[in-house]
Amino acid sequence: FSYSTLTNIFFSKGNIELYDINNNSYKFSEIYIDENKKKIVGSDAKVFLDPENISANIKNEPRFFANTVSLSNNISTSNKGIFTYCKNRENENCPPWSLKSEKIRHDLGKKTIFYENVVLKVYDFPIFYAPKFSHPDPSVKRRSGLLVPSLSSSTNLGTGLGIPYFWNISNNKDLTLTPKIYLNENPLML
Repeated sequence: FSYSTLTNIFFSKGNIELYDINNNSYKFSEIYIDENKKKIVGSDAKVFLDPENISANIKNEPRFFANTVSLSNNISTSNKGIFTYCKNRENENCPPWSLKSEKIRHDLGKKTIFYENVVLKVYDFPIFYAPKFSHPDPSVKRRSGLLVPSLSSSTNLGTGLGIPYFWNISNNKDLTLTPKIYLNENPLML
């Protein structure tokens, strides 16, 4: 490693492992730490999130891998990254599901993860693509937003699509609205 006292930049190359205050593990092959800007930039990143701190099932192993990772005060950015929540299965190459993206940005202030050009893969088979996608980070217990869409079929109404919206009114109150669009009938609100 090397450290420049003029610029206050630390550089290291090799097998580097860092831990944050939430016991998340960061592994890099190369890292720059700028003390003035309070920023860390690393390459060949493997980040293993601590399931206890994000209220996840202990059996799961949330993690993301990326070509490069940039960490600053409230924003972390990963380029060409892949995220999964699945248990690490040593003998198998791919997790049951993953989100692969050109850019992943985690905003700690908004507690939201943003993706650009994201592909949902199930056993390495692409299922869904979106140019932009976001979801609450794992520490969020409840948040207003769209839920999983549903398809239905009826002989009277035809094929229908329901897109539910969850409204988090307060800690103990919520409302779910489900507009349904049918091919053979007018829109219906449930």
